[in-house]
Amino acid sequence: MFYLICFIILLILAVLNIQLHDKLSSQLLSILAAIILVCIAGLRYETGGDWDTYTILFNSFPSLSRLLGHPSELMDVSVEEGFVLLNALIKSLGGSVQHLFFVVTTINILLITCVLPKYTKYPVVALMCYYGILYFNLEMIYIRQATAVALCFFAIQFIKSKKIVWYMLIIVLACTFHRVAALMIPLYFVLDRQFSVWLHLAIVGVGAIVMIIGIPWIQSIFVTVAGWLGENYADKAQMYTENALFAVNRGFSIGFLLNLGIFIIVMFFKQKIDELPFGTIMLNMFTLNLILYYYCFELVEVSNRVRLFFLIGIIALLPMVLELWSSFLERLIGLVVITLYCF
Repeated sequence: MFYLICFIILLILAVLNIQLHDKLSSQLLSILAAIILVCIAGLRYETGGDWDTYTILFNSFPSLSRLLGHPSELMDVSVEEGFVLLNALIKSLGGSVQHLFFVVTTINILLITCVLPKYTKYPVVALMCYYGILYFNLEMIYIRQATAVALCFFAIQFIKSKKIVWYMLIIVLACTFHRVAALMIPLYFVLDRQFSVWLHLAIVGVGAIVMIIGIPWIQSIFVTVAGWLGENYADKAQMYTENALFAVNRGFSIGFLLNLGIFIIVMFFKQKIDELPFGTIMLNMFTLNLILYYYCFELVEVSNRVRLFFLIGIIALLPMVLELWSSFLERLIGLVVITLYCF
């Protein structure tokens, strides 16, 4: 009930956002929405799928003074360096794992909230979408990856302004929280390219067929490549392909239909979305997310985690559709559809 009430509050703020979308109103509404999101995950106690894991990790990491005196120990830790250093800093300041959750959530929501006004006129609608689609996975389970995803989302602004140095620096920083962020490096040269509607539909459509028929192809490639990268990656690949908890194929479900349905609706508005400053980028990110969803049906856990770097594009993409309508009533009807999808 608590989370439902928070969703309703965000929805009310989103309605106000599509009605009062001047700069000052959007900023004030965004701040209110951001505070709600920070408080939910940042102030939680013994709640969330990551609590036990990150409590153990937090207690096992050395202090910052220890790392400064013995920097080689940073390389010996299996977790990414940026996350280890953040933990070490909080420990050195006398903080606990509770403080870690608050700091990480604050960083993530701040990054997303600050950059959203550049991507869409309706940042509060985007924050509501984030809450409904990604928030509980990223902010309450995969907090290490959440920071990497937020940094990558923040870096996207530099694709449009062609500031490759800033883009690459932020992506490298994201890699110190989650290595998969490295996938965003070559995408600097691709994300802002416009592709035809038929190419989008063909790629996603073939993927949907591959998943329905159940054509196996990716699992053996995944294991082989992981073996090339080293023993640590090979062990993880074995876990994700053999462990009964992870080695389950993605089957036909409501998710299959929802993803395909929202994709077709978005494609209907593709030409106008491409005319928006970041429309092409967010559209391409959403398509990449669907490629992973359909083609990598054999690797549910792996594809779900990688998809998060691209799926976040939908939180800006859906409000962009509302920008295409001039009247408040049309935007309100569109918001109802988006709300149902997020819910």
